[in-house]
Amino acid sequence: MTGGEAKSGNSDEQAVRAELDRVLQSAEFRSSKRCSDFLAYVVEHTITGPIGALKERLIGVEVFQLPPDFDPGQHAIVRVTATEVRKRLAQHYLASNGSRGPVRIDLPPGSYKAEFRRDTPAAEMAPPVRRETRTARIVGIAAAVVLLLAGGLAGWRWRTSIAASPDARSTALLTLGPIPKAAPQAEDLRILVGAVRPYTDRSGHTWSPDRFFTGGLVRTHASAKIFRTLDPDIYRRQREGDFRYDIPLQPGSYELHLHFAETGLPDLSVGSSGEGERLFRVDVNGQRILDQFDVVADADGVNVADERVIRNVAPAADGLLHLSFPPMRGTAVLSGIEALAVSPGTVRPVRIRAGFPSSWRDGAGQQWDADAYFMGGNALVRSPNPARESGSNPTDLELYASERWGHFSYTVPVAEGRYRLTLRFCEGHYGSRNSGIGGVGSRVFDVYCNGVALLRNFDIFKQAGGEGKPIERTFSGIQPTAQGKIVLSFVPIVGMACVNGIEVAEERK
Repeated sequence: MTGGEAKSGNSDEQAVRAELDRVLQSAEFRSSKRCSDFLAYVVEHTITGPIGALKERLIGVEVFQLPPDFDPGQHAIVRVTATEVRKRLAQHYLASNGSRGPVRIDLPPGSYKAEFRRDTPAAEMAPPVRRETRTARIVGIAAAVVLLLAGGLAGWRWRTSIAASPDARSTALLTLGPIPKAAPQAEDLRILVGAVRPYTDRSGHTWSPDRFFTGGLVRTHASAKIFRTLDPDIYRRQREGDFRYDIPLQPGSYELHLHFAETGLPDLSVGSSGEGERLFRVDVNGQRILDQFDVVADADGVNVADERVIRNVAPAADGLLHLSFPPMRGTAVLSGIEALAVSPGTVRPVRIRAGFPSSWRDGAGQQWDADAYFMGGNALVRSPNPARESGSNPTDLELYASERWGHFSYTVPVAEGRYRLTLRFCEGHYGSRNSGIGGVGSRVFDVYCNGVALLRNFDIFKQAGGEGKPIERTFSGIQPTAQGKIVLSFVPIVGMACVNGIEVAEERK
């Protein structure tokens, strides 16, 4: 990028975030988590937050978990950290002179709002003018005005200054333009509650830092072990208290996912599960969707990732999705929000590639998410792929290169409705290639759905006609539990149970 180019707001945000990552990985910031968290928060809030909201009290509460009524005269951590961040930024850019990225991040004295400057060697620009004429000054002012107007319309304001020598650098200051409220989301929205920087999950989805909230405090349980997820960091932070979110969305229909995990209860007495210790309500646009909600009871345990899916959600008349979490006993908690755009009246299918740690697309372009919602068992990725080695004809044989095996379960969250469940299997262990062991009767297991047997004495080798041969079993009319889950249990009889893929799709009337 050069100092005179006018890029789109999205491109500018990407450049700023890329520079933020470079700065946070530098020696000046790697040694201080406090300064890194502070800088990441003010940069993201400058980009996405409302104008004028970056105040000392907000930073104290959101970054340093101080109480909302803390006394700034007694707690100077925000001011002290801001001063230290300015020093570290200066040291970083002094040390990296000539090798830094195209954007520079600054924190001006007396302000908590970051400034972003395009930073380009003057040699990449037009040759410098040694003597400035009156005409040149007029042209320069006119150009600056045009850039200012263009930047304002795009959500950015630009100020450019041309260097006086070939060795100097040209800078263009980027600051948030006068946006009265956050811009509506054109695509899926994901918010990681309590986060100060973006997060990419195992399935490749990007979650934005926390925003659009009012009230509550952020609690962090950094070392908590979270079950039924490969993304525990989604659940280790939570907003707690009596709070709300007012999220701008484009008109349309959305599938709402709310993420919870009970990580904040005090030590429980022997024989106590924690149920009943925390109860709260959840309202969407003023309509009650969850009453006396108990995360422990819903998730069937503490430190268990829990997800609720609500269909047919749309922004209110003011263009905002209003979510409120009034407490009943104790405080309300929340870890994540997803608003996923769908066609009216529909929900998205769930596709899980069992045992695989990242997402995968099949030949039809359908995404299969990384392994999720499981408890127990073991993940395995096989090489060579037994299905491919056997010369099987079906496409998308890569699905059968990974599996979850053992004695395990899946708790798949879905919206209210009726579903078609497809389970995919391929015998890759009990066969002739494994030292001659195996064959019919070597692996036998049952599969239950919400307590009802779907498969009894299921033998993959026998049913598929040999090792490395994919086989599917499909079941219709599946309805979720009262907790909005499809619970699948894989129970071994001989050897170990296994599954390669799970697909849940709504049955349309």
